[in-house]
Amino acid sequence: MDIQELEQQHRIIDMMLSGHSKLRDDNQRLALGVNLLLLCSSVILSTLVFIDPTILRFFKVDPQVSQIAVGVCSTLVFLISLIELRVDWKEKAERHNQACEILGRLKAECRELLKSTSQPDPQRVADQCKMCAQTLSTLPKIPEEKFHSLKAYHQAKKELSKLIDIYPGVPVWLLRIVLLFHGIKKLL
Repeated sequence: MDIQELEQQHRIIDMMLSGHSKLRDDNQRLALGVNLLLLCSSVILSTLVFIDPTILRFFKVDPQVSQIAVGVCSTLVFLISLIELRVDWKEKAERHNQACEILGRLKAECRELLKSTSQPDPQRVADQCKMCAQTLSTLPKIPEEKFHSLKAYHQAKKELSKLIDIYPGVPVWLLRIVLLFHGIKKLL
């Protein structure tokens, strides 16, 4: 194994790290959103159950209609909680987080070998490449249907980082727009 193989492993690890980070963040957002939705709707439903019928009549709401609405909303809350249990975005986020930690360590080890001032020991490079390949095979797989969008995300992240280095005082949102227009210009 030579240094080019290690550079290839480093690029793959870097891209996988971006992908797993994005998947972790997306799953954490989904889990948080569903948890907050369930919490808020449960509090509202619990409150509605104890509303006095005279208050409902004051607002010109038929008590039977409100009872049906509470029942329908309760069923929806129950269905959302079943979906949350089945999808389990928290667990997915945790698996991607573990992958990020492993990939971060691998990336640092590869970078250490690649950035060394002296020529690295070929056996050490071969051992690192073998360890990378073995470790990558144990990580959670990136879903095939998300691979291309995650690769595009990774490439855009690298380009945005370069723009931030060149223009550190410019807001990131503006640099994202510049990057978008530059990409469309290149495409056309």
